Amino acid sequence: MENIGIALALALLPLLSVGSGRGHLLQGQPTIDLHIQAQEQLISQSNDTAYLQRLMRLAKSAEMRSYMQPGAEACGNFYDYSCGNWPQINPANDAHPRETNLEQLLVKAYRHKQQRLMEQPANEETDEVAVLRLKQFYASCLMFRQTPEDLYRRQLQEIVAEFGRMPVLSLPGQDWPAEEFDWLDTVARIKRKYGFDILLLFQSSGDRIYVGQPKQILPEANRRDVADAIADRLERHLGVDPKLAKTTAREITDLEKRIASIMLNRRVGVLSQLRTSNESDTYKFDYSNLTQYVETVLESILGDETLYEHVPSYSMALVDLVAETPPEVLANYIFNELLQHFFYERSGSVVEQCVSRVRDLFPDLLDNMVFEQYGDAATIGGIEAIWQQIQLSFRGALENSSADWLVLETREQLLEQLNSTSLEINGYTDVNFTERYGGMELKPRDYLHNLRAVLNHQSLSVKERTQTSAVYDPVGKRVLLPVVLLQPNFLWSRFYPRAVRYGSLGTLLAQQLAHSLEDASKWDAKSFAEYSKRKACFKEQYGRLRLNGHYLPESDLQAENIADNLGIQVAYHAYRSYLATLDPSFLGSESLPQLSLSSRRLFFLSFGQLWCNDANEQFRDKQSLLQFRTPNALRVLGALSNFKAFERDFNCGRGSLMTQPEKCQLFSVNLD
Repeated sequence: MENIGIALALALLPLLSVGSGRGHLLQGQPTIDLHIQAQEQLISQSNDTAYLQRLMRLAKSAEMRSYMQPGAEACGNFYDYSCGNWPQINPANDAHPRETNLEQLLVKAYRHKQQRLMEQPANEETDEVAVLRLKQFYASCLMFRQTPEDLYRRQLQEIVAEFGRMPVLSLPGQDWPAEEFDWLDTVARIKRKYGFDILLLFQSSGDRIYVGQPKQILPEANRRDVADAIADRLERHLGVDPKLAKTTAREITDLEKRIASIMLNRRVGVLSQLRTSNESDTYKFDYSNLTQYVETVLESILGDETLYEHVPSYSMALVDLVAETPPEVLANYIFNELLQHFFYERSGSVVEQCVSRVRDLFPDLLDNMVFEQYGDAATIGGIEAIWQQIQLSFRGALENSSADWLVLETREQLLEQLNSTSLEINGYTDVNFTERYGGMELKPRDYLHNLRAVLNHQSLSVKERTQTSAVYDPVGKRVLLPVVLLQPNFLWSRFYPRAVRYGSLGTLLAQQLAHSLEDASKWDAKSFAEYSKRKACFKEQYGRLRLNGHYLPESDLQAENIADNLGIQVAYHAYRSYLATLDPSFLGSESLPQLSLSSRRLFFLSFGQLWCNDANEQFRDKQSLLQFRTPNALRVLGALSNFKAFERDFNCGRGSLMTQPEKCQLFSVNLD
C-alpha cells in the first residue's frame, strides 16, 4: 500500500520508461502500479532533474490536499482541516480494517518491499549466507504444496513422536499409556527443541530466569467456532475421524477456556516473585519441579541463575487444573498447541502463507535487508541532522526561564539524560547474521524439515518483532527509529520541503526524546511537586476535550499528552532554527506547488496529518472503554491549542476552538 501522493507521482513515472504490474489496495485507494512502485526508490535516488523534483513535490502536494477537508477552518478544528477527507480515501470497515491510519499504510508498503526482497532469486555470489537461507526457506514453503498428503501427515506424526504420543492419533484398539505421560517433561522438551511456551513460560534475561504464566490467552466469545476450527484442522491435517475430531476439539477448547481464566495481563518481570529452595510449603508448584523443568529446558544443571516466578497465582492454579484434567485431554491440548505451528494450508494464497511465515521467523533479518536497500548515506545523514537540531532545541527548552521551577540539580540531571540519549535506526547492523544462520542446513523442497531446523536454531532466543513506530528505550538511553519510516516519499524525501520533514519525522523524534525525561521518581521533592501541578493541568484540560460528542475521560496517564505537547514545540523551534540558516533566496523551496501555505503552516499541516485515521463505531467504543491513549484527533487538538505559535501562524482569534485561554506547559522553547 502506498499513499495517494506517491500514487500520483508514480502514475506519471511511465514517462521515465517504467513497466507495469498490479497490487491489492484498501477500498477507496487509487490503483498503484507495483512494478513502478518497485522502481521508485531507484528513480528518485538517482535522478536529480528539476522535472523529477517538481514531480515529487506535486505528488506530495496532491496527497496532502486530498486528506484535507475543503472549507474547514484551521482555527475551528485543525484535525478536521488536516484530515477531514481521510475517511473517504481510507475508510474503516465493520470487519477489516476496523481502523485505518498512517502507520497502517506505512506497514502495508513496507511488507510489499519485504516481499520483493525475499522473492529475488538467490545469488550465492552476492547474497549473504543468512539471506540465502531466508530465500531457501521461502522457496521451500512455496513448493511444499506439491508434497503428497500422506507424506505431510507422516511428517506431522514424526514431530509428535519426538515427544511422545498424541492420544487422538492412537490407532483403533490401541491403548494410550497415560501412566507414561509426564506433562512437565513434555512441555520442557518442546520448549528446548522448538521454543514454544506451552502451559509454562521460560525466559532467560541475563542471570535471571523467568518461569510461570506464558503469553496470556484471551477468552474467545464464541467457543463453538473455535472448537469447530480445531476439529477441522485435526481432520484435514492429521486425518482424525470427524466424530472423534469434534469430541477432542471440544475438550481442548474447554481446557483452554479454563487456562485463560487463571491468567492475568502482566508483562514479564512485573510482579515476578523470587523462588528459592528453602521456601515454606505454601507453594503448590514445588521448587524441585520448577528446577527440573528449567534444567530440562537448558539440558544442564542450574548454575548461578536466579529463578523468578512470573504470575505466581497462575502457577498455583495450574497445579490444581492439571490434577483435575484427564491425562489424555491434557496431552491432546499440548500436542495440538505444538502442531498448530507446523500446519500447512493447501488452500488460499500460498504466497501470503509463506510470506507471513518468513516474517514471523526472520523479522530482524528482514529489517536488516530493507535497511541495506534504503538506508543510504544521504538519508541517514539527513535524519541525523534533524535529530541533532531536535536535541539542541530540547536543551534550549530545559535551559531557558520556563524551566526555572526545576531545582538546579534536577535540571542538570535532565540535561545529562538528554545529552546522553542517542538516535538509532533499528536496522540490526550490529548483528552478525552470517554467524547466526551459517551453520543451519536446509533442504530444497522439504518445508517442514526446514521449519523444524529454523525453530530449533532459534529455540531459546528472544523473539524479535518488527518495530513500526519510533520508541524510547530507557535501558539503552536511545530513541529507536524503525526501518519502516525510512521508506522514501512518505515522511522522508530529499525533494520535500524541510517543513514536511520537521513537522512529521522531527515531531516523532522529539516526542520520544520527551519520554527520556519521564522518570520523575528520581527528581527532588520540590521539582516533583511542581511537575505534579503541571501534570494536573494537562489532566484537567484533556478531560474537557470531546470527540463525537463525548468527553475524554480524565486520566492520570498524561505521559503521552505531555510528550505530544513538548514534541510539537521542540520540533517547531528546531525548524525555525533551520529556517534562520537559509539564504532568503531559498525560502521558496519551503513550500509545495498548488498548496497555498507558508512554510510554518506547512509544518503544522504535516504534524496534523501524522494522526489522520478512521475507525468504525465498535472500535472507537472499545478504545474509549480501555482508555489506552488519547484518540488521534484529540492529540492534535490538545497539543496545538496549547501552542501560541500555532495561533500566531494561523491568525486564530479569541474564542476559537484552537485557542485555549489557559495553556498547559511543562516548559517551553524560546520562539524569539
